[in-house]
Amino acid sequence: MKLRTEVLIIGGGATGVGISRDLSLRGIPSILVEKGDFASGASGRNHGLLHSGARYAVSDPEAARECISENRILKRIAPHCIEETEGLFLSLPEEGLEFRDRFIRACEGAMIPTTLCSRDEALTLEPELNPELLSAVRVPDGAIDPFKLVLENARDAETCGAKFFLHTEVISFILDGDRARGITAKDLLSGEEYSIEALCIVNASGAWTNQVLKLAGLHVDMALSKGSLLITNQRISQRVINRCRPPSDGDIIVPNDTVSILGTTSIRSERIGNFEVTPTEVSLLIAQTSEMIPALRRARLIRAYAGIRPLIQSEKSGDDRSISRGFTLIDHGKRDGVKNLFTLTGGKLMTYRLMAEKVTDLVCRMMGIDVPCTTHLKILPGAKGRSELRDRLKKHSEQGEILCDCEMIGREEVKAILDEGKLKEPADILHRTRLAKGTCQGGFCVYRFLGLLHDFGIAGPDSNKVLKGFLEERWKGIRPVLWGDSLRQEELVESIYKGIFNLK
Repeated sequence: MKLRTEVLIIGGGATGVGISRDLSLRGIPSILVEKGDFASGASGRNHGLLHSGARYAVSDPEAARECISENRILKRIAPHCIEETEGLFLSLPEEGLEFRDRFIRACEGAMIPTTLCSRDEALTLEPELNPELLSAVRVPDGAIDPFKLVLENARDAETCGAKFFLHTEVISFILDGDRARGITAKDLLSGEEYSIEALCIVNASGAWTNQVLKLAGLHVDMALSKGSLLITNQRISQRVINRCRPPSDGDIIVPNDTVSILGTTSIRSERIGNFEVTPTEVSLLIAQTSEMIPALRRARLIRAYAGIRPLIQSEKSGDDRSISRGFTLIDHGKRDGVKNLFTLTGGKLMTYRLMAEKVTDLVCRMMGIDVPCTTHLKILPGAKGRSELRDRLKKHSEQGEILCDCEMIGREEVKAILDEGKLKEPADILHRTRLAKGTCQGGFCVYRFLGLLHDFGIAGPDSNKVLKGFLEERWKGIRPVLWGDSLRQEELVESIYKGIFNLK
């Protein structure tokens, strides 16, 4: 199949769909190709923090200013993806107050509002905090649902004419002299190949940047940093809790709907797909985060996962935490002599919209188009349809059958997604709802979902194969935290699936 478009985007994370949305709002057609599902890379493997920028105020003031600016924009255009929890930066006796004073001054310089709280005031706000804390600083941090954010951007872009090819991998570039004219891509599910020509190609593939560029004989210096995170079975705090010290391992706890996410590590990775969380990392994160909230030593963990950060710097550099979280836009025509090809990488979820604006501005200048960006003004679709747990509980009586008891996900909600006919891979439902993201991690809802897939004829002739695939994927995140109550529940789940479904 041969296709043509104005702009081709490689990568279906927040940056890629952000570019797609910005282009579509300016009337520029685009096609996006993604070898997995939306948010299957770093955009879906982070701690869901709505940065105030305070974490970077001392070490990276420019990134801090970008974060607080985008913080305000996202609260306005994506309120349904955000919980405005605010955040606390705790000073513990080990660090003293010297860094706290530098931190407050740096936040003032970056225009990040702060409020100094005494020990007693902090404990009133969050009673589970370490009672030995010296003080705390309040900042406008929050929690954000990265999956919903990405999908809402994609939905808005598609409404305006953008096209998406998921589970489709770039296998070669089409080069014409010194110009990149397009790509050849392959649908990984059907095996069909596409030839897609475009006036401009944007590589927004994150950690896979060099894997894509290699097809055109190009390379950028990049450090891949693995960040591991843990999920508790309940919400430990109402606010984001940070350690007031230079960035380090295990210095943040983010409330996310019904759970809390503990993070993170920063370990140089040699492999893009290195998502394994080791026992050493689990122990480190528990030890460090429990210094802020002692109750975490006894908390039940339900999942461990990791993401790969694409950091622009020499692969031989030292501490990854010293590398800026800013983003880089590379014009390969100017740098490497390959025209019409651009790479946008680095940055973070928080600045995806700004990154998209910068590259779309560049594309517009190249095409001689003078249309301003409006993504900071136009509210994302679904902004009135918040879906917090209390809202899902309220709708319980209206939903009929419940598929996921932990997260109160009803059959009708999932059926509506299947009715759209866009779900190419059954496991992609996990990026579109909170199904299987609760305490049981899919143990008691996946088989119900499989029944729904069977009704739609999606499961295929071997339903147990699909079921086993779901369970094995969830197992990858459960195994690193398997002890105590989690181990007992997993043994129960194992007996259910072996006994009822004869899975081995």
